[in-house]
Amino acid sequence: MSQSELLQKYSAYCVQNPLHFTEEQLLRIKNDIIKPRSGVVCDEYVEFILWKKGLKSRQEYFADYIERLFPPTKYRTLLEAGCGRTARLSRLLADRGYRMAAIDPCLEKSGTAEAVLLMKERFLFGKTDLSPYDAVVAQEPCEATEHIIRACLAEKKSFCISLCGSPHPLMDGRTPETVYEWYEYLEELAREHGIVLTPRLIPGYRTAVMIGIFAQTRS
Repeated sequence: MSQSELLQKYSAYCVQNPLHFTEEQLLRIKNDIIKPRSGVVCDEYVEFILWKKGLKSRQEYFADYIERLFPPTKYRTLLEAGCGRTARLSRLLADRGYRMAAIDPCLEKSGTAEAVLLMKERFLFGKTDLSPYDAVVAQEPCEATEHIIRACLAEKKSFCISLCGSPHPLMDGRTPETVYEWYEYLEELAREHGIVLTPRLIPGYRTAVMIGIFAQTRS
């Protein structure tokens, strides 16, 4: 598809704005159309391409994966860490029968909405209490990633994290030079309790997912 055709589709996408992107997020899509970057696109552009192809959103594909990994019959209560402004993944999972809580300092509001407990705060290792939850899920939680893994290891909570495609600062202030170095650090951090996989999560894109499984301790 030519650039002009993509821009026409982009205009239609902006009108629909199915994922309620901000103006800044919509502009990122336009920038990736006008000035393509070799091997790199923003997450919003991926959503645009999936929409253009008539496919589901990244959150919907990740929700499918979580439902297979943590079926609601065994993992009834989940915490979504780093849920973003709208906690859309949590809302999708609530529709599938989960009791959901979502935490992120960027949430547009707090309280309870649409069967999701919204906590407008930062997920922090040693501060965020995981005892009410059967597992923790996260889709590209950026700097919170290490906090989530450490907290889950300490409280023996199963977790599933769709990892970012670029490295983020560690809790000690260092930033790995490459995303692969970051993944290796996270795997070493979890050791026998965690592993990084690249399942066929989203059509046309490679997605690294880190999974940790602990025996259920709650009824």
